[in-house]
Amino acid sequence: MLITADFENYIAYFQSWATSQDMFFLYGGVELGIQYAISKEGFTYPFVWLEQPEIISEDNGAGQLIEAYYGGISVIGSAPLDDRSAQVQTEINAMRLLQALQKKMRQDNRAKGVLDCTISGMKKTAVDRGWAGDHWGWRLEFELRFTANGLLS
Repeated sequence: MLITADFENYIAYFQSWATSQDMFFLYGGVELGIQYAISKEGFTYPFVWLEQPEIISEDNGAGQLIEAYYGGISVIGSAPLDDRSAQVQTEINAMRLLQALQKKMRQDNRAKGVLDCTISGMKKTAVDRGWAGDHWGWRLEFELRFTANGLLS
């Protein structure tokens, strides 16, 4: 099933993945902060934070309208500041989860056009220490392209 560029579908795609991995899911701007995340009812580690994307509309001139979502998603866990081994293991676990997400995105890209993405150019960076405190994990940047004919034409 092709995912359309409807913003609700975008959020639901990642929320469904996080839920299937038994991870707490949060959507919103990172300026909300870690304390916002851990204060939510039902919060657990590791958790997934889907950031607000930038969305660029495209028209190829041949009747194909696209919404290109440039976004970021982080998988974050907690480890004591004085336990480097636990910090590294938390980062390892987060990386494995992000790679599983990339695998899903790649498979969905191949499956009858569920979404349009490429692994090339996806960038992973460690979560920002200044923002994350005693939280550890990885952030994945990506571009997803969805059909927008039904929305923009």
